[in-house]
Amino acid sequence: MKKRTRKGRSIKVELNQSDLFKSQTKKQKIPTYILITIIALLIILGGFLGYYTGSIIYQGPESENEAQEFIKVAEKTTAGVVTILTDSGSGSGIVYGKDGLIVTNYHVIDNIKNIRVLLSDKRIFNGTVLGYDVESDIAVIKINAEDLPTAKLADSDNLEVGEKVIAIGNPFGFDHTVTTGIVSATHRSKGPTIYRDFIQTDANINPGNSGGPLINLKGEVIGLNTFVISGANTPGLGFAIPINLVKKVVDKLLKYGEVKRGFLGVSVKDLIQVNEKGDGKILDGAVIIELQKEGPADKAGAEVGDVIKKLDGILIENGNHLKNILADLEPDSEVELEIDRPKKEGDYDKFVFKITLGARPELSKD
Repeated sequence: MKKRTRKGRSIKVELNQSDLFKSQTKKQKIPTYILITIIALLIILGGFLGYYTGSIIYQGPESENEAQEFIKVAEKTTAGVVTILTDSGSGSGIVYGKDGLIVTNYHVIDNIKNIRVLLSDKRIFNGTVLGYDVESDIAVIKINAEDLPTAKLADSDNLEVGEKVIAIGNPFGFDHTVTTGIVSATHRSKGPTIYRDFIQTDANINPGNSGGPLINLKGEVIGLNTFVISGANTPGLGFAIPINLVKKVVDKLLKYGEVKRGFLGVSVKDLIQVNEKGDGKILDGAVIIELQKEGPADKAGAEVGDVIKKLDGILIENGNHLKNILADLEPDSEVELEIDRPKKEGDYDKFVFKITLGARPELSKD
């Protein structure tokens, strides 16, 4: 017997021991749909916990298929990649021609006398430099070999951001190392060369990768790995020269032994429109900030402050774009230049000039 007091009154409660035992041991049946719901929630929760704690979780055929894609590309393309050994270190290259033509970065063989090329089948050949272009950082080497497996070249103009890629090279002396990633961006205009139109990738590129290929899942070379930007606490950003630019430069080196480019005789900057509040926008076009006296543009009638809008009908996006277009043109080519000349009231006069390009002064490799 137990007594409880409520508002000054005594309430007597009597419990039989057998009743107490029954009340404690009585089972309640849980509906099936509740059990199924609980199990499903536990599975989902386990997945989230695995993700956030870094556990390895098998994700089904999709991950396996992705691995197989990379494996097939690596097997198909590795033979077309070479290791370049020099007195000062090593780099990478691609087999450009089955008769022993090798393409790499100029900085890999810069001022090097003894060059040796290691093939994927472990044969080693002495290399001879046929030509190089300092401004684009591209060089061509010849080895005394025949019937080599060549790298298949893509059309890098069709490249899309987000594409899966692999990089093959000789990082830190570990030949034919394969890393994977995606195309992070295209048309990057920052870098160590004069002509800049780089592909950015998150595939690991390290010292020794220079000159090696960046390859799409079709097994085609889309770029020549050239440099990396990295910090103490940040992953490296890799950059490659688009293979279309490589092809143009190599063709000129093989044909002429050098690369000559069209020259307009102007210095330009990007066109930026700013309102009274200081807010602005980058517009298409390139503003002339300096003219070479008696240069091609000066002779045609261009003036400082003119905005170059089109070259041979091609809309100019910015100063770097103009420079890259001119690089594809031969000296003495005649081009049509469309220019906007600002008026005081904010309007423009439009001009079209016929200009014969000069030859861009050669940049000293020193």
